[in-house]
Amino acid sequence: MTSLAQLRTDCAIAGKLWNRTFSGLLLATLRSHGADVLDHLWSALLRSHQEKYYVAGLQKLGIANDTPARAAAKYHYFSNALGGLKMHYVEETPKKVWIRYLAPSWTYPGTALHALPKGIRRTVFSTWHPRNGELMGCLRLGWVCTKLIDEGDPYDEGYFIEHDRDLKPNERAKFERADITPEFTPGSAPVLDTSAWPETRLLRANRNYAGQYVRDTVDQLDRLLGEAPTCEIVAHTMRVLAAQYIQELADDLSIEASRAEGLARLHAELHRVCGGSCQMEGISPTTWRLTLDAIRPFPAPSEGLRRALFEFQINSGGVLNGHLQLTRESAGAGERWTIEDTGRWIW
Repeated sequence: MTSLAQLRTDCAIAGKLWNRTFSGLLLATLRSHGADVLDHLWSALLRSHQEKYYVAGLQKLGIANDTPARAAAKYHYFSNALGGLKMHYVEETPKKVWIRYLAPSWTYPGTALHALPKGIRRTVFSTWHPRNGELMGCLRLGWVCTKLIDEGDPYDEGYFIEHDRDLKPNERAKFERADITPEFTPGSAPVLDTSAWPETRLLRANRNYAGQYVRDTVDQLDRLLGEAPTCEIVAHTMRVLAAQYIQELADDLSIEASRAEGLARLHAELHRVCGGSCQMEGISPTTWRLTLDAIRPFPAPSEGLRRALFEFQINSGGVLNGHLQLTRESAGAGERWTIEDTGRWIW
Protein backbone atom coordinates (compact mmCIF):
# COMPACT_ATOMS: atom_id res chain seq x y z
CA MET A 1 0.00 0.00 0.00
CA THR A 2 1.35 3.44 -0.92
CA SER A 3 1.84 6.07 1.78
CA LEU A 4 -1.10 8.09 0.44
CA ALA A 5 -3.36 5.04 0.31
CA GLN A 6 -2.28 4.17 3.86
CA LEU A 7 -3.08 7.70 5.04
CA ARG A 8 -6.53 7.48 3.43
CA THR A 9 -7.24 4.25 5.28
CA ASP A 10 -5.81 5.46 8.57
CA CYS A 11 -7.72 8.75 8.58
CA ALA A 12 -11.00 7.06 7.62
CA ILE A 13 -10.73 4.61 10.53
CA ALA A 14 -9.66 7.26 13.06
CA GLY A 15 -12.41 9.59 11.86
CA LYS A 16 -14.97 6.81 12.27
CA LEU A 17 -13.79 6.01 15.80
CA TRP A 18 -13.74 9.64 16.96
CA ASN A 19 -16.99 10.51 15.22
CA ARG A 20 -18.78 7.67 17.00
CA THR A 21 -17.10 8.62 20.27
CA PHE A 22 -18.43 12.17 19.93
CA SER A 23 -21.92 10.95 19.12
CA GLY A 24 -21.74 8.49 22.00
CA LEU A 25 -20.77 11.21 24.47
CA LEU A 26 -23.77 13.29 23.43
CA LEU A 27 -26.21 10.39 23.70
CA ALA A 28 -24.72 9.19 27.01
CA THR A 29 -25.18 12.71 28.37
CA LEU A 30 -28.82 12.67 27.26
CA ARG A 31 -29.31 9.22 28.81
CA SER A 32 -27.86 10.17 32.20
CA HIS A 33 -28.77 13.85 32.58
CA GLY A 34 -31.60 14.64 30.21
CA ALA A 35 -32.35 17.07 27.42
CA ASP A 36 -31.69 20.27 29.39
CA VAL A 37 -28.11 19.30 30.19
CA LEU A 38 -27.53 18.18 26.60
CA ASP A 39 -28.84 21.55 25.45
CA HIS A 40 -26.45 23.38 27.82
CA LEU A 41 -23.60 21.14 26.66
CA TRP A 42 -24.21 21.97 23.00
CA SER A 43 -24.31 25.69 23.73
CA ALA A 44 -21.08 25.63 25.77
CA LEU A 45 -19.35 23.31 23.29
CA LEU A 46 -20.13 25.43 20.26
CA ARG A 47 -19.16 28.70 21.91
CA SER A 48 -15.84 27.25 23.04
CA HIS A 49 -15.14 25.65 19.66
CA GLN A 50 -16.05 28.79 17.76
CA GLU A 51 -13.85 31.03 19.90
CA LYS A 52 -10.87 28.75 19.35
CA TYR A 53 -11.24 27.98 15.66
CA TYR A 54 -13.48 30.40 13.75
CA VAL A 55 -11.33 33.48 13.12
CA ALA A 56 -8.17 31.42 12.62
CA GLY A 57 -10.13 29.12 10.33
CA LEU A 58 -11.09 31.99 8.03
CA GLN A 59 -7.39 32.62 7.44
CA LYS A 60 -6.50 28.95 6.99
CA LEU A 61 -9.29 28.47 4.48
CA GLY A 62 -8.28 31.59 2.53
CA ILE A 63 -11.67 33.31 2.86
CA ALA A 64 -10.98 36.10 5.36
CA ASN A 65 -11.25 38.78 2.65
CA ASP A 66 -14.62 37.67 1.29
CA THR A 67 -17.81 39.58 2.05
CA PRO A 68 -19.08 38.68 5.54
CA ALA A 69 -21.97 36.57 4.20
CA ARG A 70 -19.70 34.71 1.79
CA ALA A 71 -17.00 34.18 4.42
CA ALA A 72 -19.45 32.85 7.02
CA ALA A 73 -21.13 30.51 4.53
CA LYS A 74 -17.85 29.28 3.05
CA TYR A 75 -16.45 28.60 6.53
CA HIS A 76 -19.34 26.27 7.32
CA TYR A 77 -19.32 24.76 3.85
CA PHE A 78 -15.58 24.00 3.91
CA SER A 79 -15.13 23.07 7.57
CA ASN A 80 -18.05 20.65 7.64
CA ALA A 81 -17.07 19.15 4.30
CA LEU A 82 -13.57 18.62 5.70
CA GLY A 83 -15.22 16.75 8.58
CA GLY A 84 -17.05 14.46 6.16
CA LEU A 85 -20.46 16.15 6.05
CA LYS A 86 -22.17 16.72 2.71
CA MET A 87 -23.03 20.37 2.17
CA HIS A 88 -24.73 22.71 -0.30
CA TYR A 89 -23.66 26.32 -0.93
CA VAL A 90 -25.89 28.71 -2.88
CA GLU A 91 -24.86 32.33 -3.37
CA GLU A 92 -27.94 34.40 -4.05
CA THR A 93 -25.98 37.69 -3.81
CA PRO A 94 -22.63 38.62 -2.23
CA LYS A 95 -24.66 39.68 0.82
CA LYS A 96 -27.04 36.69 0.98
CA VAL A 97 -25.63 33.16 0.90
CA TRP A 98 -27.40 29.87 1.68
CA ILE A 99 -25.93 26.70 3.20
CA ARG A 100 -27.48 23.26 3.66
CA TYR A 101 -26.35 20.44 5.95
CA LEU A 102 -27.34 17.17 4.29
CA ALA A 103 -28.14 13.89 5.96
CA PRO A 104 -26.79 11.60 7.22
CA SER A 105 -25.85 13.63 10.25
CA TRP A 106 -22.31 12.84 11.41
CA THR A 107 -23.27 14.06 14.89
CA TYR A 108 -26.07 11.53 15.25
CA PRO A 109 -25.30 8.65 12.85
CA GLY A 110 -27.83 6.02 11.91
CA THR A 111 -31.04 5.94 13.91
CA ALA A 112 -29.48 8.02 16.71
CA LEU A 113 -31.03 11.10 15.07
CA HIS A 114 -34.46 9.72 16.02
CA ALA A 115 -33.58 10.27 19.70
CA LEU A 116 -32.61 13.93 19.27
CA PRO A 117 -34.69 15.99 21.73
CA LYS A 118 -36.87 18.64 20.18
CA GLY A 119 -35.19 22.04 20.19
CA ILE A 120 -31.55 20.91 20.28
CA ARG A 121 -30.95 21.79 16.63
CA ARG A 122 -32.44 25.21 17.27
CA THR A 123 -29.89 25.65 20.06
CA VAL A 124 -27.10 24.62 17.69
CA PHE A 125 -28.14 27.07 14.98
CA SER A 126 -28.84 29.94 17.37
CA THR A 127 -25.50 29.56 19.20
CA TRP A 128 -22.76 29.53 16.56
CA HIS A 129 -24.10 31.04 13.33
CA PRO A 130 -25.39 34.39 14.64
CA ARG A 131 -22.02 35.11 16.31
CA ASN A 132 -20.04 34.91 13.09
CA GLY A 133 -20.59 38.55 12.25
CA GLU A 134 -19.58 39.69 15.72
CA LEU A 135 -16.33 37.72 15.55
CA MET A 136 -15.60 39.15 12.10
CA GLY A 137 -16.37 42.70 13.24
CA CYS A 138 -19.52 42.97 11.10
CA LEU A 139 -22.58 43.57 13.28
CA ARG A 140 -24.77 43.84 10.16
CA LEU A 141 -24.55 40.08 9.53
CA GLY A 142 -27.49 37.92 10.52
CA TRP A 143 -28.47 34.26 10.21
CA VAL A 144 -31.88 32.94 9.19
CA CYS A 145 -32.64 29.23 9.70
CA THR A 146 -35.27 27.96 7.25
CA LYS A 147 -35.36 24.15 7.57
CA LEU A 148 -34.47 21.52 10.18
CA ILE A 149 -34.32 17.73 9.80
CA ASP A 150 -35.68 17.09 13.30
CA GLU A 151 -38.75 19.17 12.40
CA GLY A 152 -39.53 17.07 9.34
CA ASP A 153 -37.40 18.66 6.63
CA PRO A 154 -34.99 16.81 4.28
CA TYR A 155 -31.98 18.79 5.52
CA ASP A 156 -30.91 21.60 7.85
CA GLU A 157 -30.76 24.91 5.99
CA GLY A 158 -30.43 28.65 6.35
CA TYR A 159 -28.75 31.74 4.97
CA PHE A 160 -26.39 34.47 6.07
CA ILE A 161 -27.53 37.97 5.16
CA GLU A 162 -25.79 41.31 5.55
CA HIS A 163 -28.28 44.07 6.45
CA ASP A 164 -27.88 47.81 5.92
CA ARG A 165 -27.59 48.49 9.66
CA ASP A 166 -26.02 46.95 12.73
CA LEU A 167 -28.14 44.23 14.36
CA LYS A 168 -28.86 43.95 18.05
CA PRO A 169 -27.85 40.60 19.62
CA ASN A 170 -31.46 39.38 19.64
CA GLU A 171 -31.83 40.20 15.94
CA ARG A 172 -28.91 38.14 14.66
CA ALA A 173 -30.70 34.76 14.58
CA LYS A 174 -34.17 34.09 13.17
CA PHE A 175 -36.18 30.97 12.41
CA GLU A 176 -38.36 31.56 9.37
CA ARG A 177 -39.91 28.60 7.58
CA ALA A 178 -39.26 28.57 3.81
CA ASP A 179 -40.89 25.77 1.81
CA ILE A 180 -39.03 26.33 -1.48
CA THR A 181 -35.48 27.65 -1.51
CA PRO A 182 -32.72 28.07 -4.15
CA GLU A 183 -31.38 24.97 -5.89
CA PHE A 184 -27.75 23.97 -5.46
CA THR A 185 -25.60 23.75 -8.59
CA PRO A 186 -22.47 21.67 -7.90
CA GLY A 187 -20.37 23.48 -10.48
CA SER A 188 -20.95 26.80 -8.75
CA ALA A 189 -19.74 25.67 -5.32
CA PRO A 190 -16.53 27.18 -3.93
CA VAL A 191 -13.41 25.02 -3.87
CA LEU A 192 -10.34 25.08 -1.70
CA ASP A 193 -6.97 26.08 -3.12
CA THR A 194 -5.36 22.71 -3.84
CA SER A 195 -1.85 24.15 -3.50
CA ALA A 196 -2.65 25.12 0.11
CA TRP A 197 -4.91 22.10 0.70
CA PRO A 198 -3.39 18.99 -0.94
CA GLU A 199 -5.08 15.67 -0.31
CA THR A 200 -2.77 14.79 2.57
CA ARG A 201 -3.83 17.92 4.46
CA LEU A 202 -7.51 17.29 3.69
CA LEU A 203 -7.24 13.74 5.04
CA ARG A 204 -5.61 14.84 8.28
CA ALA A 205 -8.16 17.61 8.69
CA ASN A 206 -10.96 15.07 8.33
CA ARG A 207 -9.34 12.87 10.99
CA ASN A 208 -8.76 15.74 13.41
CA TYR A 209 -12.21 17.29 13.02
CA ALA A 210 -14.05 14.74 15.14
CA GLY A 211 -11.07 14.39 17.50
CA GLN A 212 -11.28 18.09 18.35
CA TYR A 213 -14.97 17.74 19.13
CA VAL A 214 -14.32 14.73 21.37
CA ARG A 215 -11.71 16.67 23.32
CA ASP A 216 -13.85 19.80 23.62
CA THR A 217 -16.92 17.78 24.66
CA VAL A 218 -15.06 16.13 27.53
CA ASP A 219 -13.69 19.52 28.63
CA GLN A 220 -17.16 21.08 28.61
CA LEU A 221 -18.74 18.12 30.42
CA ASP A 222 -16.12 18.53 33.15
CA ARG A 223 -16.95 22.24 33.46
CA LEU A 224 -20.72 21.64 33.50
CA LEU A 225 -20.96 18.51 35.64
CA GLY A 226 -17.62 17.93 37.38
CA GLU A 227 -15.14 15.08 37.12
CA ALA A 228 -17.13 12.16 38.55
CA PRO A 229 -20.23 12.54 36.31
CA THR A 230 -17.97 13.20 33.31
CA CYS A 231 -16.04 9.99 33.97
CA GLU A 232 -19.32 8.07 34.21
CA ILE A 233 -20.44 9.43 30.83
CA VAL A 234 -17.07 8.68 29.22
CA ALA A 235 -16.92 5.16 30.69
CA HIS A 236 -20.42 4.29 29.47
CA THR A 237 -19.63 5.71 26.04
CA MET A 238 -16.44 3.67 25.69
CA ARG A 239 -18.04 0.41 26.87
CA VAL A 240 -20.86 0.70 24.36
CA LEU A 241 -18.48 1.71 21.56
CA ALA A 242 -16.48 -1.46 22.14
CA ALA A 243 -19.59 -3.62 22.23
CA GLN A 244 -20.96 -2.09 19.05
CA TYR A 245 -17.88 -1.46 16.93
CA ILE A 246 -14.74 -3.35 17.99
CA GLN A 247 -15.37 -6.18 15.52
CA GLU A 248 -16.06 -3.68 12.72
CA LEU A 249 -12.81 -1.85 13.49
CA ALA A 250 -10.92 -5.15 13.50
CA ASP A 251 -12.43 -5.95 10.10
CA ASP A 252 -11.49 -2.47 8.81
CA LEU A 253 -7.88 -3.18 9.79
CA SER A 254 -7.97 -6.82 8.59
CA ILE A 255 -6.87 -8.08 12.01
CA GLU A 256 -8.00 -11.35 13.58
CA ALA A 257 -8.28 -10.14 17.18
CA SER A 258 -9.76 -13.09 19.07
CA ARG A 259 -6.42 -13.94 20.75
CA ALA A 260 -4.15 -11.88 22.98
CA GLU A 261 -1.59 -11.10 20.30
CA GLY A 262 -4.25 -10.13 17.76
CA LEU A 263 -6.09 -7.88 20.20
CA ALA A 264 -2.81 -6.22 21.17
CA ARG A 265 -2.08 -5.61 17.50
CA LEU A 266 -5.57 -4.20 16.98
CA HIS A 267 -5.21 -1.66 19.77
CA ALA A 268 -1.71 -0.78 18.62
CA GLU A 269 -3.05 -0.10 15.13
CA LEU A 270 -6.00 1.93 16.42
CA HIS A 271 -3.57 4.06 18.41
CA ARG A 272 -1.35 4.48 15.37
CA VAL A 273 -4.14 5.52 12.98
CA CYS A 274 -5.19 8.12 15.55
CA GLY A 275 -1.74 9.71 15.23
CA GLY A 276 0.04 8.05 18.15
CA SER A 277 2.89 5.62 18.49
CA CYS A 278 3.43 2.64 20.75
CA GLN A 279 5.70 -0.33 21.31
CA MET A 280 4.30 -3.86 21.30
CA GLU A 281 6.12 -6.72 22.97
CA GLY A 282 5.35 -10.33 23.77
CA ILE A 283 5.75 -11.14 27.47
CA SER A 284 4.76 -14.79 26.95
CA PRO A 285 2.81 -16.76 24.34
CA THR A 286 -0.42 -15.66 26.06
CA THR A 287 0.51 -12.16 27.29
CA TRP A 288 1.32 -9.02 25.31
CA ARG A 289 2.12 -5.48 26.36
CA LEU A 290 1.68 -2.11 24.67
CA THR A 291 3.56 1.01 25.78
CA LEU A 292 1.82 4.13 24.45
CA ASP A 293 3.24 7.62 24.04
CA ALA A 294 0.03 9.46 25.02
CA ILE A 295 -3.74 9.21 25.22
CA ARG A 296 -5.54 10.02 21.97
CA PRO A 297 -7.23 12.28 20.96
CA PHE A 298 -6.23 14.20 24.09
CA PRO A 299 -4.01 13.86 27.15
CA ALA A 300 -6.29 12.58 29.91
CA PRO A 301 -5.90 15.07 32.78
CA SER A 302 -6.81 12.70 35.62
CA GLU A 303 -6.50 9.07 36.64
CA GLY A 304 -10.30 8.85 36.74
CA LEU A 305 -10.60 9.87 33.12
CA ARG A 306 -7.79 7.49 32.11
CA ARG A 307 -9.75 4.64 33.70
CA ALA A 308 -12.95 5.74 32.01
CA LEU A 309 -11.32 5.83 28.57
CA PHE A 310 -9.80 2.38 29.12
CA GLU A 311 -13.27 0.85 29.38
CA PHE A 312 -13.11 0.64 25.58
CA GLN A 313 -10.11 -1.69 25.76
CA ILE A 314 -11.51 -3.74 28.66
CA ASN A 315 -14.86 -4.33 26.97
CA SER A 316 -13.21 -5.16 23.64
CA GLY A 317 -11.70 -8.24 25.28
CA GLY A 318 -15.12 -9.35 26.50
CA VAL A 319 -16.59 -8.92 23.03
CA LEU A 320 -13.87 -10.74 21.09
CA ASN A 321 -12.88 -13.50 23.53
CA GLY A 322 -14.25 -14.03 27.03
CA HIS A 323 -10.83 -15.32 28.15
CA LEU A 324 -9.03 -12.03 27.51
CA GLN A 325 -8.18 -9.66 30.33
CA LEU A 326 -6.85 -6.14 29.78
CA THR A 327 -5.19 -4.04 32.45
CA ARG A 328 -3.40 -0.70 32.38
CA GLU A 329 -1.00 1.46 34.33
CA SER A 330 0.02 5.07 33.80
CA ALA A 331 3.44 5.75 32.31
CA GLY A 332 3.96 9.50 32.40
CA ALA A 333 1.90 11.06 29.62
CA GLY A 334 1.28 7.60 28.20
CA GLU A 335 0.13 4.16 29.32
CA ARG A 336 1.20 0.54 29.54
CA TRP A 337 -1.51 -1.91 28.56
CA THR A 338 -1.32 -5.65 29.20
CA ILE A 339 -3.47 -8.11 27.26
CA GLU A 340 -3.57 -11.61 28.75
CA ASP A 341 -5.33 -14.80 27.74
CA THR A 342 -6.27 -16.20 31.15
CA GLY A 343 -7.26 -19.59 29.72
CA ARG A 344 -10.66 -19.39 31.43
CA TRP A 345 -13.96 -17.64 30.95
CA ILE A 346 -13.89 -14.38 32.95
CA TRP A 347 -17.02 -12.70 31.66
